[in-house]
Amino acid sequence: MKIRVTSLLVICVTALALVLSGVQTAFSQEDPGSAPAPQSETDTQRVFLPFILKLNSTPPPPPPSHPRIINHDSVALFERIPERYLTAARNLRMVFSDRSVGENINESLDCLTATSWAASAPPCRADYYDSNWHWKTFTQTDYATGSVPERIRFEPSPTRYNRNNWTFVYQQGTWTELTAHFINVLAPQYINSKDVLSYQFSYLNVLEPTDIANRTTGFFANNPTKPDIYDLEAYFRSHPDKIFFLWTTSLARSIGNQSATQFNSMMREYAIDHGYFLFDVAAIESYTDRGEPCFDNRDGVQYCTVSGSCENYPNDGQPYPAVCQDYTTEVDGGHLGSVSGGKIRLAKAFWVLMAQIAGWDGVSP
Repeated sequence: MKIRVTSLLVICVTALALVLSGVQTAFSQEDPGSAPAPQSETDTQRVFLPFILKLNSTPPPPPPSHPRIINHDSVALFERIPERYLTAARNLRMVFSDRSVGENINESLDCLTATSWAASAPPCRADYYDSNWHWKTFTQTDYATGSVPERIRFEPSPTRYNRNNWTFVYQQGTWTELTAHFINVLAPQYINSKDVLSYQFSYLNVLEPTDIANRTTGFFANNPTKPDIYDLEAYFRSHPDKIFFLWTTSLARSIGNQSATQFNSMMREYAIDHGYFLFDVAAIESYTDRGEPCFDNRDGVQYCTVSGSCENYPNDGQPYPAVCQDYTTEVDGGHLGSVSGGKIRLAKAFWVLMAQIAGWDGVSP
């Protein structure tokens, strides 16, 4: 219920009249979290002046569930990043490697560097526009009439969101090959020129059959003959002056599966237990911009692209988190290039990640 200013004035004047007429007024100074003070005989005679509400104020963002986990709940923090932490994030020299979805993320960061929304590249401004999964590239005219979906709206700036210090390196391979490459090739190549270093497993690395989530032979096991998290940790510890962050995997419409779900859960647990920043791509991709969870395409629901490709897999009764259909035009894959909703959300979340690596707590102005 809205409180009218006139009502507030009446309340305040009435309270002031009571004070002037000699009614005892007291103000509580108790800490809200402390136990209430014992009531005295005069407590029943106290008159408490009303709070004056600050109208049209923006409520503060909720505190992150875990300050080092950047997920779908973190996207809303993008517009709240203080200028000093945007500057600090820009100044961080960072490198990350990935394959095609990493390229999509890299391109999405460039979207935010345009001189204006309308001047950004067409893949930054594409989205679905009806329930039949038709999509188009939106224009400035659409923006002016308010028909551009909120999830692909952004205010770019070539200075505020300059990412010239951030380098993307395309790399593909098995999970063991990617880990070995990071430890032995990529990180040593950039260790003297970068402050922050990382790499991601793609959805193909959790394509079944895979042992990546196996507790005996997988990424989180101490394998004597193949690189894993233990070898990665050893490299991290050998460079205490550098910052390393972890990722959950990207997801696809069909991956969504048990291995992906289990691996990403294990990665979240590991990051929390060991105090690492985690860019939770899987969570960002598997929730719509309305906060609704998305699951794999083995659901008995038909989806057809505008080019005529269709899928209608029977419902297997196993809802695994998967990239939302809102974010990709593929029937089985998970690329983010044709429609822009997923990639723009990932770009915003990436800036939140870098700002928090630079020292922002996600709350302070």
